[in-house]
Amino acid sequence: MSTDQTPSAVLYQVVAKEMNTTEAAVSQATSLEELGIDSLEMIEIVMAVEDRLGIAINDRELREVTSMPELLALIERSPKKAAA
Repeated sequence: MSTDQTPSAVLYQVVAKEMNTTEAAVSQATSLEELGIDSLEMIEIVMAVEDRLGIAINDRELREVTSMPELLALIERSPKKAAA
C-alpha cells in the first residue's frame, strides 16, 4: 500500500469525487450531513472504498455511522476480503 492509499486518503478521495468537492473540504467536515451525503451516495462511497482498499465493510455497523471520523474508524477496522 503506497502512502497515498492509506484508508483516510482513499476515503477523502472517494468522497471528494462523489460529492464534487475538494479533499480538503472533506477532511475538515465532521458530519456526513455537513457534506450532504445521502444513503445512496453512502452506498456508492462505501463500494468504491471497499474496491480500492480490498476490504469488506459491515453493513450493520455502517448504519450507525454519522460522521467522517466514525466512517474512517469503521474502514480502518474492516477486514480484508478473502482472495477469490
